[in-house]
Amino acid sequence: MNKLDFPADIAGFSGETMETDPVVATPGNAGVPNEKYLLSKRRFFGYLLLMFGSGWLMSTALPPLNWHAVAFVALILPGYLLLGRAKLPALAGGFCYGLGWAFPSFYWLREINPVLPYLMAPVLGLYLAVWALGFAVLHRWLLIPLDIQLAGAEAVRKFARNQPWRELFFTVAVSALYCIIEHLRSGPLPWNYLSATQWQNLSLIQICSVTGTYGVTFLIVFLNISIALAVRNGLRLYGSGRYPRPWPFLTALVLLMLALLFGVALDRSRAARDGATATVRLGLLQGDISQRRSASDAEAQEALDVYMELSRKVAPLRPDLLIWPETAVPFPLMAAHPLCESYRARVAQLILDYRVPMLLGSVDYRPRPDSGEIEVYNTALLLDTAPEIVDRYDKINPVPFGEYVPFRRWLPDWAIRLIDMNRDLTAGTDFSPLALPQREEIKLGMSICYEDVFPYIARREAELGANLLLVITNDAWYPTSSEPEQHLANAVFRAVETGLPMARCGNNSASCIILPNGKISDGLFSDAAGEADPVRRGRACGVLSVEVPLNPPPTFYTRFGPWFIGGCYLLAGAAFAVCFGLFLARKKALLKPFTPEESSSHD
Repeated sequence: MNKLDFPADIAGFSGETMETDPVVATPGNAGVPNEKYLLSKRRFFGYLLLMFGSGWLMSTALPPLNWHAVAFVALILPGYLLLGRAKLPALAGGFCYGLGWAFPSFYWLREINPVLPYLMAPVLGLYLAVWALGFAVLHRWLLIPLDIQLAGAEAVRKFARNQPWRELFFTVAVSALYCIIEHLRSGPLPWNYLSATQWQNLSLIQICSVTGTYGVTFLIVFLNISIALAVRNGLRLYGSGRYPRPWPFLTALVLLMLALLFGVALDRSRAARDGATATVRLGLLQGDISQRRSASDAEAQEALDVYMELSRKVAPLRPDLLIWPETAVPFPLMAAHPLCESYRARVAQLILDYRVPMLLGSVDYRPRPDSGEIEVYNTALLLDTAPEIVDRYDKINPVPFGEYVPFRRWLPDWAIRLIDMNRDLTAGTDFSPLALPQREEIKLGMSICYEDVFPYIARREAELGANLLLVITNDAWYPTSSEPEQHLANAVFRAVETGLPMARCGNNSASCIILPNGKISDGLFSDAAGEADPVRRGRACGVLSVEVPLNPPPTFYTRFGPWFIGGCYLLAGAAFAVCFGLFLARKKALLKPFTPEESSSHD
């Protein structure tokens, strides 16, 4: 040879024009677009559009629409489209799916800033893009045998042999990977997991008392992907006269049935349990005050007047505890401002008049014991009938960018000015439950605001002896959107995980009682049928009763924590280890003809 000349099969292409060439320069059609390229391009954009639409469909399973059943089918089309997809197209498709899901699911952020949904959606889309990339890698190495890969692209394209054990391992690995993706974003915002789509499916979500919320997510993904595989196999084998049993799909149905049966059995066992309980009567106040973080004196005075008026309606009913929501009055209870002095005096007089203990949310300023530096906390203050502050709970998980600026010391000044809310609240460290005054057998596991979407807080409080979860919150940042209902949907899982009842007191919605099975049993509002209507906004107050177990047995999840997500990491890690081993084996097989030993034998 006088020039470097690679055979077509080694170079990776033949003498024909590649489909990815946008223009074919041949006599008579110079500059005319390649029809194959245009068709491929249209198909690719159609694929991205279908992925985006599927994500949007999945968002309808969340509040406010609550089309719960959609979650069991919305991933079928993405799963089918990702089967056999190369890594980069899979990455792009997963990103589009994530965009379609995240934008409507988090559109309520517009009520803080209209730009936020457009910033949040791409970030969340990246998580789903990583899942789709992992999907493509797992498909290639777990579902396509090595001998088929070594036979070439045409053999891979035509491969249609049913492999039940490979497909089952693949489906399990992909489902575990989805749980891992949700876990990786759980640090800043464990919100709207796939499990949250089933917040009203009480029989199914009981498995969270064993697996945590990831168990429900796993089941949803497992069922969707197993159906996608069954459809793919059916289309490939159509007309061949044979169709093997879809073992992953049948396995998914069995797992789903077992989960539902477990939920029914657990609910019945709770009803039959003879453990001692105590009835606690809680006075809940929902003032429906607009968001007033930077309130004027007049706005703070109005908020105080509203909550004092509601309190004097409820206190004569002698509840065991009178509860105000998070920062009901936008001035601190313990400060020197004249309005704060009035605040303290009126609260003290209310307690003395009715001999009712109180719990209220307030910003609290306290010096550090070591340095004397003033720190600011978002705090729940517990007052007895003396009246004196007998205990407090400091918010352990402040809201990033809302209650503190992450990495403040490393950010440039212009960025801080853009996002700063002029405060950095100190995170609390004590999970200890609060003992209810005059009813010390009742231990309150506190959460403030969105802390009730973090499983580790309620679980730790249950470990320390809490037998009633109590949430005070203020969703007035979102006066018209679905955020309060989504907040409630994510919160009910804490009751199921710990097996404890939960009481919520919100400023503008979701003041209600949640049973250990996740059912909302009572609220300040009712619908036409007399059922609790916790998502209705408005001003209301009342006394709600809740049965509190005095010696609640710890759930499996309370005892062993996030063991299930740990198992997902092990499963996915094992699957990718198998993939890596097959990659090395393929590489070795491809390089074998070029090894010195092989070359010498040919000589």
